[in-house]
Amino acid sequence: MLRVLIIEDELPNANRLRKMLSAIDKDIIVLAHLETVLDSVAWLKANPDPDLICMDIRLTDGLSFEIFNQVEIRSQVIFITAYDEYALKAFEVNGIDYLLKPVQSAKLENSVHKVRKILGGNDQSMLLETLRKIHSRETVYRSRFLVSYRDMYVMITTGEIAYFNSENKITFLITHTAKRYVVDQTLEELEQELNPVEFFRVSRQFIVSVKSIAHIHQSFNGKLKVELKPATEEGILTSREKAVGLKNWLNNSF
Repeated sequence: MLRVLIIEDELPNANRLRKMLSAIDKDIIVLAHLETVLDSVAWLKANPDPDLICMDIRLTDGLSFEIFNQVEIRSQVIFITAYDEYALKAFEVNGIDYLLKPVQSAKLENSVHKVRKILGGNDQSMLLETLRKIHSRETVYRSRFLVSYRDMYVMITTGEIAYFNSENKITFLITHTAKRYVVDQTLEELEQELNPVEFFRVSRQFIVSVKSIAHIHQSFNGKLKVELKPATEEGILTSREKAVGLKNWLNNSF
């Protein structure tokens, strides 16, 4: 018996995946179907580990990688997504495979076969070798942005960027000289492309550079209030979890 959890925010895709798994092996049992990061964290904290998680990457409330920051996952994971830019990150966690939508039955069956081998204690060298190759590749982070300004384009280097801010589903790039530009990417996408030594996501609305932080104040329940330069209308209140990560980031202890 293979116990499977499906994390997918589009119901038709989840139903299709359930049917494909059933066709591959009648011993596969789908324990639950979850659609958000929040629900997935709650379910994983309240239930025994499944054998396998089939996980979409872009969910309605963020990237599924956020789940790994909030709960320890010991299950094997097959990432299923329409985007190919997250492959490296997927293998840094428990990813056994990375399948692009629309999923092909043969590829899903091959992934399930890999999971059964690992759970059976056989041929783990295949997974270890894949992870070794992935980790040995040098990560190249974003160094500049070409942004539209009036009737021309402007090139902005990451060293010029103070922070990114999301407002009403529009992402803005703000420079250290307080210039503001629209960028055609979400904060989730930018989070994967920016060097984590230089940038940190302090909240759902802000990714900040280390040079943009003016002051940090203690707040209630272990939270922090962050003041930026150039200044925002109000200080940024971090969650308790983000507060811990922010302090570690500023101490360069990660």
